[in-house]
Amino acid sequence: MDKIILKNLKFDLAVGFDAWRRYGKPQPVSVNLEIHPRSNFEAAAAQDDVSLSLDYGKLYKSIAATLANSGPHQTIHVLIDQLAQLMPEYAFLDIDILFPKALLQVNGGLLYRLQVDNSTLGVMTPSLTLDVKGIACSCIIGVNPHERLYKQSLSMDISFPVITTALGPEPTETHYTAELHDMVDEIIERVKGSSYHTIEALASAVAQVVTLNYGHTVAKVRIEKPSAIATIEAAAVEITRSKTFFENKDFWKVKRP
Repeated sequence: MDKIILKNLKFDLAVGFDAWRRYGKPQPVSVNLEIHPRSNFEAAAAQDDVSLSLDYGKLYKSIAATLANSGPHQTIHVLIDQLAQLMPEYAFLDIDILFPKALLQVNGGLLYRLQVDNSTLGVMTPSLTLDVKGIACSCIIGVNPHERLYKQSLSMDISFPVITTALGPEPTETHYTAELHDMVDEIIERVKGSSYHTIEALASAVAQVVTLNYGHTVAKVRIEKPSAIATIEAAAVEITRSKTFFENKDFWKVKRP
């Protein structure tokens, strides 16, 4: 399917809270767009005529002008709706919004990934996912005797769906950004005081916090252990667990070394 791509549009925007939990403070934002029109680019290619295609230059200028003149966005939902309103007619739309410095203890930032299926006229189906990339933490982890002596540095990614019933200016969770700060802080503190033999058990414990304590229906957790094997960059485990999986289970019952 043909598509137009605008890659890595950079802005300074005030969206929800910044890394210090201050509202209305601008922070760096990077946006990637992929727009699948309802018709392909065959006519534009045959006649070499940009008017028969999607003019990405005009689209970029419209986005840049609108965001430059916009005030603070209460939540990510408001920013997403503003971007979506600027899009031309499309069948499918992908918007990735990266906040590289949104949380103090997250090295890779927050990545919101919106996908909209508008291929059927009158039926728009959006889905929104949040990736928390590169949470920095450390704990006792591993089965070898030397691994039971010192804490190891870990890098953790967490991904989960965000509630979004429709595109619109009204946020579905007005406190969402503050809760995200709380969730990451709780995970780091609990990991710091834990002691596991396997990354699998630790990842399950983190997924338990994300789903049970913060109400997400499912969570994907990836944990990288850079010190596991000296000759490779990292060993990693990735799991996906639903909230219902943790009924009558508690992965935070930890044996100390």
